[in-house]
Order: sequence, then structure tokens, then C-alpha cells
Amino acid sequence: MSAFGKLVVIMAMTILAISLDKASAGDPDMLQDVCVADLTSSLTVNGYPCKKNFSEIDFSSMVIANPGATNNTFGSIVTGANVMKVPGLNTLGVSMARIDYAPGGINPPHTHPRATEMIFVLEGELDVGFITTSNVLISKHIVKGEVFAFPRGLVHFQQNNGKVPAAVISGFNSQLPGTQSIATTLFASSPTVPDHVLTKTFQVGTKQVEKIKSRLAPKK
Repeated sequence: MSAFGKLVVIMAMTILAISLDKASAGDPDMLQDVCVADLTSSLTVNGYPCKKNFSEIDFSSMVIANPGATNNTFGSIVTGANVMKVPGLNTLGVSMARIDYAPGGINPPHTHPRATEMIFVLEGELDVGFITTSNVLISKHIVKGEVFAFPRGLVHFQQNNGKVPAAVISGFNSQLPGTQSIATTLFASSPTVPDHVLTKTFQVGTKQVEKIKSRLAPKK
């Protein structure tokens, strides 16, 4: 192959690599002005089919206007303003959420497989952090008015160690970022993860695994 031919191949591979990197950074790019989600459609696609008729209501919601109830196991509640609540977000690649924390409440270690997250502290103070794939903890105490970012796919958490409630607004670069809680994924899946997998992984006994499973089991 000539020098010019090699140069063309290198340039083509570079452009392809940049394009693939851009494509993997968030949701796919939109191909029209709007594509309001038809949440009633039975058609399965990567996202939702477009509704034929839509209005301003599809682009608005009060879903995160008020604090959520935090009287649960972890003392926190996440209220999403994603495409399921705001159909106009379909194909736009953004969404929000509100997270409320009781004193001592925690949003336990979890990941968002499809989005980077940035939080803005509305009220209170939080101890937050994420863990890199090299097992390095990046953590900080954040206060009202402060923002903090959690890179896409990395395990992260927030905890309110204060004596008053706290709240944040989260932003995501996905219409439906997804959430996978580490503890409930491993100990409360259906069907359950075999005990021998968990005992070997965490180097504990079967009784301890069963105790954790019972505490994290969905309330009936």
C-alpha cells in the first residue's frame, strides 16, 4: 500500500474512533426536532416510538417539586424526572431526579449504566463519593449550593450524616439512565444469586448471606 493509501486508512480509522467515542458518550442523537414518547405502544425499540399528537404537557412536570417520603430502610428516596414522567425527553438524551435524605439517610452504593450524573445540593450537607475501576475512592463533604459529578458507570453513593434533612437535584445525560444498586442487585435479585457465589465472594458464611437477603427482600 502506498504512503498516501496508508494515510487515508489512518485518517478513516481516526474519524471512526472519534465517532464511536461520541456515540458511546450518551443516548443516540435525535433525527428530528421532537419524538415525544408513546408510552402506551407495544413496539419495542431502543427508546420509545414517537406519538403522532403531542402538546406542551408532554414537556413539563411537577414530579420533583416536592420532597419525597424517606421513611424506608435506607432513609432516602429518589424521584425521577425521566422519559417515563416527561415523555418529551424521548431522544433528547437528558433527564433529572430529586433525591431526599432523612438525617442519617443514605443513597447506597449504585451505578448508572447509561449516564454520568451531576448533583446540586438544595438543602443540607452530604458525604459523597465514587470508586474508580482502580479501586480508588474519590470522596468529599458537600454543602448547600455545591455540585458534584459521578462518572458514568462507576459505583457511587451519598449519605446525610447531618441532623437535618437534605435534598439534591440530579442531572443525567440520558433520558433513562438506569440504576443498579449493588446490595439489592446481589442480595435481592429474582431468582436469587446462589449462596455459594456470595459466600465465596464476600468470604462470609451462609447464615450471614441469608440474613442480609432477608433484610433486603422486597416488602410484601
